[in-house]
Amino acid sequence: IIFEPEIKFGANAGLTKAIDLLKPIKAKYTAVSWADLIQMASACAIEVSGGPSIPMKYGRVDAEDGNACPAPQSRGTVDNAGLPDAMPPFGCGAPDAATHLRNIFYRMGFDDEGIVALSGAHTLGRAFKERSGT
Repeated sequence: IIFEPEIKFGANAGLTKAIDLLKPIKAKYTAVSWADLIQMASACAIEVSGGPSIPMKYGRVDAEDGNACPAPQSRGTVDNAGLPDAMPPFGCGAPDAATHLRNIFYRMGFDDEGIVALSGAHTLGRAFKERSGT
């Protein structure tokens, strides 16, 4: 997720700021992959916010460049690599936001409870238009 085109997808707006915050840690601990570092930061944020402690499994291997990123029109949606669109019209053809989120996340194995948890996590703390796309 640190490479273009993926980091530039609208659904990933704001991740550049998070990556910038993690860069000093990555520089200090070069043996830790970006994938593990991002996962660990996510788990720590949940725990610090009062959520559960999430068990971690380390050993993810980073992609070497943007060639490993999903194509913008992959996974059955338009220009967002299968991630949700911030605003209609929705690339999957859904008539409303709830149906759109279900179309995107049901195929990834989420149920409604998981979709709500994931969506709510995007507004942890404060929501910013320039980072969320809405």
